[in-house]
Amino acid sequence: MNYLDVYFSRINHLGETTAERIQNAGARSFEKWLDQSPHTVRNLSVERGLYFDGILLENKDKEHKKIMFLHVANDIPLLVGDIMNWKLQNGTTEKWIILLEEKKVNPKYRTFWIVRCNYLLKWVDLNGHVQQSWSHCTSSLDSMVKGNFRTWHNLIAAQPNKFLEILMPRRDELTLGLNIIIEEESWVVVEYDHTSVPGVMYVSLTEGKINSLVDDLENNIADTDKIAVYELSMPPINQIFELGAHIQPVFTLTKNGKICDEEVELETTNKKVARFINNILIAVGRGTTNLVARLKNHPEITQTITITVGEVPEFSAYIEGNDKIKLNRTGLYTLKGTEKINGEVAYSLEETQLATIVAIDSNVCTIRANANNKLGTITLVASYAGVNYTKDIKIVPLW
Repeated sequence: MNYLDVYFSRINHLGETTAERIQNAGARSFEKWLDQSPHTVRNLSVERGLYFDGILLENKDKEHKKIMFLHVANDIPLLVGDIMNWKLQNGTTEKWIILLEEKKVNPKYRTFWIVRCNYLLKWVDLNGHVQQSWSHCTSSLDSMVKGNFRTWHNLIAAQPNKFLEILMPRRDELTLGLNIIIEEESWVVVEYDHTSVPGVMYVSLTEGKINSLVDDLENNIADTDKIAVYELSMPPINQIFELGAHIQPVFTLTKNGKICDEEVELETTNKKVARFINNILIAVGRGTTNLVARLKNHPEITQTITITVGEVPEFSAYIEGNDKIKLNRTGLYTLKGTEKINGEVAYSLEETQLATIVAIDSNVCTIRANANNKLGTITLVASYAGVNYTKDIKIVPLW
C-alpha cells in the first residue's frame, strides 16, 4: 500500500460520501452518549423477545410523565406498536407503547415517542377467544394524549358525551360493538382507526351497561357467556396399534358442542412404547402408555389417551355424536369401531316422546329433538353383528 492509498483509507474510513461520514460519525457519538448518559437504561425489552439498551428522556409532558422519548442505535429493529418493558429500580416493570418514530435524513440514531400503559385490556373476540393487550386509556377528562395523537396525524373523530379512548398495538381481534370492562364499568367499542398509524390502534368507546349474569367484574372480562367451550373426548374403546404402526388415536374435538377441526398436538409419556420419528408418532415397543392430546392454540385444553402397542385388537365399537340436542334441532350419530363397519347397523330409541329418528343413511343416524319443550334423556341403541351399543343423549333448551 502506497502513501496515496493510506491517505484515502484514512479519510474514507467513515464512508465515501459526506452523508455517510456524518451518519457514521454521529452513530459513534451516540455510542459514547449511550455509555456515559445518566438517562441510559440497560436491558429494556419488547414482548416479542428483543433486548436492547436505550436513552429515555422526558418530553414537555413532565407533569404526568406519560410520554417520553426513546433513543436507540440504528441497528435495533424496534417497530411502532411494540410494547416495551422497563424494569424500575424498585423491582416493578412498567409497560410502554412505542407510539411513533421520528423521521430523519441520514439518522445517527433512532428516536421513538413512547406512552406509558395504564391498563391491561381484556375482551372476548368474535371467535369466542379471550384476548388481552396492554393499552393507554384516557377518559373524557384527560385529553392530553388524545389531542396530541390527533394533532400529530391530523385526525378528526366525533365523540359521544361520555367516552373513553384507548391507544394500543394493532389487534385485528378487536372489532366494533365489543363490550369491554374497565375498572368495573362497561364500555362499548364505537369507533377505531388502525390505518392512520401502522402498528397502532386508536379506539373510541362509549358507556355501556353492566350485565351481572355474564360480565366478570373480578377479572374485567365482559360477555363471558360468549367464551368458546372446547372439549376433547375419547371413545370408550381400547385403542390398540401394531408394532411399527403410525399412531393416529381416535378422539373428538368440539367447540360449543359442535365438532371443529382446530389443530391438536400429541405428546407421548413413554418413548419406549411410542415416540416421534420425523414428526410422525410411531409405535416402537410393546406395552401400554398414555398420550396427552393438547389443543395447540389453547394449551390449557388437554386430554389423556391410553393406547396399547403389540396386542391383537379385539373388535369394539361406540356411537359417535354430540351428548346434547337442543329442542327442535337435529344431531348426527355414527357407529365407529376398531375395525371398519361392513354390515348393516340398526338404530332405535328407548324414549320416543323426547325425540325421533328421522333418517338412517350409510350408518349415519339423524335424530330430531321434540318441539314441545319436553326435556330429558334419551338412549340411542345401535345393533351390529348381534351386539347392542348405547349412548345417552340429553334434550336441552335452545338457550
